[in-house]
Amino acid sequence: MKSFTSAFPGLNLWGRLLFLILNFLCLSACDVTNNDDELPPCPPFQIISIPPYDSPAWHPSGEFIGFNHTPLLRINYPYGEHCQGVYEWESQQSGFWLINTDGTNMRRIFPYKIQNPVWSPDGEWIAFVLPLGDERHICKMRFTGETFDTTTLVQLTTEGRNFVPSWSPDGQWIAYNRSICNGPQTCGIWVMTKDGNNNRFLSSYGNYPEWYSSNNLFYLTRAIDNYGNAVGDTLWNYTLNINLKQKITYLNGSNRNFKFLKNKSLIVYCSDGNLWIMDSTGNNQKKLTFESVDNDFGVPFSCSGVDDKIVYTKYNPNNWNYENGTLWILDLITGGKMQLTFNPKPAN
Repeated sequence: MKSFTSAFPGLNLWGRLLFLILNFLCLSACDVTNNDDELPPCPPFQIISIPPYDSPAWHPSGEFIGFNHTPLLRINYPYGEHCQGVYEWESQQSGFWLINTDGTNMRRIFPYKIQNPVWSPDGEWIAFVLPLGDERHICKMRFTGETFDTTTLVQLTTEGRNFVPSWSPDGQWIAYNRSICNGPQTCGIWVMTKDGNNNRFLSSYGNYPEWYSSNNLFYLTRAIDNYGNAVGDTLWNYTLNINLKQKITYLNGSNRNFKFLKNKSLIVYCSDGNLWIMDSTGNNQKKLTFESVDNDFGVPFSCSGVDDKIVYTKYNPNNWNYENGTLWILDLITGGKMQLTFNPKPAN
């Protein structure tokens, strides 16, 4: 059989070389079997699914972490693994779970998920948000060490939509956000005693309260420009006994869920879908995560009360792998990350 060069004897050396290059490029362009850019297009995204794990809450003992969880059975990919997947759940096992901080003894202790869960400083109660019709109420119930005693459940708020409860360090007060503005001094930051009495309005339009001491709390207000657009946030410190409000710092982006580390000198918070840290004066801001954390389906993270560690939900709504939506622990001293929970990947 003649080669293609012998079939065209009129071609000189340079002409033959050019022919070879063009032939190679043509064959490469026609070979789509190994070209990832030629994957079939994905249909428009449907409703974004909830993560399998959300709202981690580190118990004050430091020994275990609570969280909401619905076990994931498998992820189906009807349009290929490069497109949106479809979750299959083991819904009968959904609820509030505990896991030891070394990843052992994961167990369900309550057959319902808990919104905005936060432990009391002594670890004997959990405060949370309970949906009742169109309203949302702050409640609490006792933790026995093994499960929740539902006979002790107490509704602490009586009207409106209330969120993000936060216990004072002495356990005597709970701060929270009320979101419905139906008159002056109605929406914003409120505090009440742990039994739901002595409700007191502090500041309009505030959100995400976090106690610095039993007499001081930090909270956030959204900054709005002259056109009504959200342009950032302002962090405030409120001193209760003298009703003094002081500006701490201005923050760009969308910020939420401020938490002090155990020594109160550093603040961890969520900004534009990732974790950041700064000192208590609002300076030295530093990004901690780059892979996205859950910012929409629950409390995104919780701080340990005994060491400088954070547990968070690693979640990106555009990812559909089995690692997405799991809990991770970040060690602020070493910078190391440890995957705490897993989604079981079915065998093929």
